[in-house]
Amino acid sequence: MNILNMYASLNGQTEKVAFEIEKVVIEAGHAVTTINIEKQGDIIDLLEYDLTFIGSGVYTWLPGKGLLKWIEKQMDYARKNDLILPGSPKIPGKFACVYCTYAGPHTGEGEAIPAIKYMGQLFEHLGITVADEWSIVGAFVPEKMRHFNTCGRLGNIVGRPNAEDLRQVREKTKGVIDSLQLSIPVK
Repeated sequence: MNILNMYASLNGQTEKVAFEIEKVVIEAGHAVTTINIEKQGDIIDLLEYDLTFIGSGVYTWLPGKGLLKWIEKQMDYARKNDLILPGSPKIPGKFACVYCTYAGPHTGEGEAIPAIKYMGQLFEHLGITVADEWSIVGAFVPEKMRHFNTCGRLGNIVGRPNAEDLRQVREKTKGVIDSLQLSIPVK
């Protein structure tokens, strides 16, 4: 399986998740390309990959600005190259897993859902099936926001994603890869 692992991480929480995904993919014996969109925001041929993981932190219910700009560039490229077809027919053997890290101090996980759905739309428009969606708790890092780590809707989220959160990411990654192996043609 040829796997793309993309992420945008302003304060390092999403990067922790991306690195766990990369470790699992390598351990499973698959090729993986890991890209920090904030550092390398070029157009990517998403159809080259069997499975793409994409993640971002959540900022006012959406992915970070760098990832938003990258998605816009990808959509422009897709439109100009006639990659978006009426009805967005599914392309066999092409999948994505969309995730975010979020703190949810006001409404909890509800703050994460729009970001996940927004990222997923890029793939669905291209005919790539979104195989899974994850929201992973991540503490605020900036000093001026840290008080939300203990007084928000999710309770005390200091230090998250923690070892247990990352263990769950590893298990979910294994599960997605294992469940899709039979759906992806051998090359």
